[in-house]
Amino acid sequence: MNTRFPVVVLAGGLSLWIASDAWSYPAYVAPTSASGCTSCHNDNYGYGFKSGILAAFEQGGLAGLKNFLHPVVVNPVDPDPEDEDDSDSDDDTDPIEPVNTKPVIRSINSKWDITVGEAPLVIPIKVYDAETNSFDLHGTAPVGYSFSAVYLDNVTKLPTSDFIWSPSVTQANKSYLLNIYAHETDRDVSSSPVRTIVQVWPARESSTKNISQLQLTGAQLKNGKLNLAGTLSYRSGLTEAQKAVIQATLVMSVKDLMGNTINTPVKILPQANGNWYKTLTLTGKKIPCTIKLEYEGLRVSRSLGFASLNDHCDY
Repeated sequence: MNTRFPVVVLAGGLSLWIASDAWSYPAYVAPTSASGCTSCHNDNYGYGFKSGILAAFEQGGLAGLKNFLHPVVVNPVDPDPEDEDDSDSDDDTDPIEPVNTKPVIRSINSKWDITVGEAPLVIPIKVYDAETNSFDLHGTAPVGYSFSAVYLDNVTKLPTSDFIWSPSVTQANKSYLLNIYAHETDRDVSSSPVRTIVQVWPARESSTKNISQLQLTGAQLKNGKLNLAGTLSYRSGLTEAQKAVIQATLVMSVKDLMGNTINTPVKILPQANGNWYKTLTLTGKKIPCTIKLEYEGLRVSRSLGFASLNDHCDY
């Protein structure tokens, strides 16, 4: 069996995300009734904030976050609460229409990767609506996509439709904007859009294809340490013994554009669900602004995020 190493190539970029590391404390989970760090952040390292989270915190603190994560619909006030039978009332006030809130699409990652010829890209679009109205999805997407039928997500129990896309050879080496909003089918009411960038990589030439899908979901610099988060899927048919052998060769090296290694190679130890997390110490090193990860010809990338104003990239 050939030994192959996933290589993290560091490339130049100009994308910065500056945030206070105080807002990523796990202690915020309980007071806001959040399900976990990813209720507010893009990953469990506290990388990035989901749409609307910062404004909710700045305007209302922890209470504002809780209200944002668990919106409450206020029913119309009865104009004559002491009158038990409003049908005999002499009040000529027109009936109050029930409140209808806008649907809300749960935030998705700001960056996705797909390799031509591999498993389709699948992005679950989860929609919350207080009145549980039906909806259609609209927006801008690359040619060739489709949406799945609506189903209930197992975790959030929200109506969900998967964005599914298999890019063509001519779409390789390009990035595409995905802009989606939900529109209620029985009312002229739409959600705010969610936007993300999809990077399409060319078909891999590697003959070894034990990993069918690879994602880098987060890359954050905090006090000289690079926190990486991702997920991977094995090709179908592999036994647990075969997976164990593969895991022994899942080694990550960080390199600059000149090919110089700037860290000691470390093993990636994925969890049973394929998620993996790794922290690399880069103190004293020049830090690039974009992370690229490659394994068996699969490529992914992510802009570097920053935990505080003291953290920055160099090129």
